[in-house]
Amino acid sequence: MKRIASITAILIMTAAVLLTAGPGAVFAGPLVLKDSEKGIGVEEEENSAERDRSLQDGTLIYSMTPVYPEDVREGTYDAEALSSSRFFKITDASLTNKDGRMSAVITLSSTSYAYVYPGTAAEAEKADRSDWIPADESSGFGQFEMDVEALNKEMPCAAYSKKKQKWYDRDIAFLASSLPGDAVLIDLSEEGGTIADTQDAAMKVIYIALAIIIAGGVLNHFIKKRFYE
Repeated sequence: MKRIASITAILIMTAAVLLTAGPGAVFAGPLVLKDSEKGIGVEEEENSAERDRSLQDGTLIYSMTPVYPEDVREGTYDAEALSSSRFFKITDASLTNKDGRMSAVITLSSTSYAYVYPGTAAEAEKADRSDWIPADESSGFGQFEMDVEALNKEMPCAAYSKKKQKWYDRDIAFLASSLPGDAVLIDLSEEGGTIADTQDAAMKVIYIALAIIIAGGVLNHFIKKRFYE
């Protein structure tokens, strides 16, 4: 029985290796977004800046492939932008791709923030003031223009609260699926991954299934040999 247990352990380890290092092992990193409904009240608490992210449960959107400027047709588009906090609600986003650079003007639901910074709150505090992006409130809402490295990719975006006079960590992401169909020049699956990602996922399933079948066959062989011969 000890021998069978050892073989079982080896087979389980083999299956784990196939799961992580098979032909489908290279995936786009998951897009990690905080649940906007879980951040209620975090800015109303004292010293909440350091705990802001931890109070918001994470939601994972798997298999999202980052879409870079070269993957998007030049032009200006309405885009959907997700935010990690209900206090930083983005109601509108206008995305422009020109000369190999993407930028976006985001509109918030309020004028609560004086500045944003493309990084974390800690980085914003240390950055030169000239690197802070000031709000344009001419529309009656807070608007900020910022660079966009890639669509389908989480971006840290620190926001400076007028009321609290301090920076808060935020995360935002612009969704490629919200652009017109001919704007994105690479093929994406319904989940936002490339076709190659989808094929890799299928290969992973096949390899895991084969590992389970082989493990079952070997165990069956040793059990029969041990108890029936």
